[in-house]
Amino acid sequence: MMRRLQSLGLVIGPLIFALSPLFWIDGHYGVIGGLLIATATVPWVFGLIGEYNALSLRLPVLSGLWLLLVLIGMFGTVVFGLQGVFEAIFGVTEWRSLATFEVYPLPVAVVLTLAGPVFPAALLFLGAMHWRTGLTPRWSAALLVLAAVAFPIARITRSTPVAFIADLVMLAAFCAVAWFSWHRTSAPSA
Repeated sequence: MMRRLQSLGLVIGPLIFALSPLFWIDGHYGVIGGLLIATATVPWVFGLIGEYNALSLRLPVLSGLWLLLVLIGMFGTVVFGLQGVFEAIFGVTEWRSLATFEVYPLPVAVVLTLAGPVFPAALLFLGAMHWRTGLTPRWSAALLVLAAVAFPIARITRSTPVAFIADLVMLAAFCAVAWFSWHRTSAPSA
């Protein structure tokens, strides 16, 4: 039952996340978009822990390091979402927000600059582990890699259509992973 709930988390998290660009305001997350991004991380991490459980039997060290990347990356995702919420609530412009960040260079570097890129790196790593272990078919692993590459492009361009397409690729990739996770009959052999 737990594996099935985690499989659902792999769909629900990316689905909530994929809705966020619909609420962007001039390329910024805003209140609703930011909350959707932050909220999406809870079911998504729950689902990814299920993938860790399956991968840890075949790649114990690599999957453990990957899980650490996932947690750091999801922390960065929550921070970016909440940044959008607070900018919108307090009416802070992008220029003013960036100027304020200069006052706190180390915390901003750790929270935004370092944690932000870790999430797509974790997705890339997940795709590579799926490719290597055969936990899902290779086309599914390749879709994860494509989603990992598309994700930062969408956030850098701040284009709503590009972000929506990238998020749909992400959703498709995780729907595939969830499908195979749901239908796993037993734990993979070591």
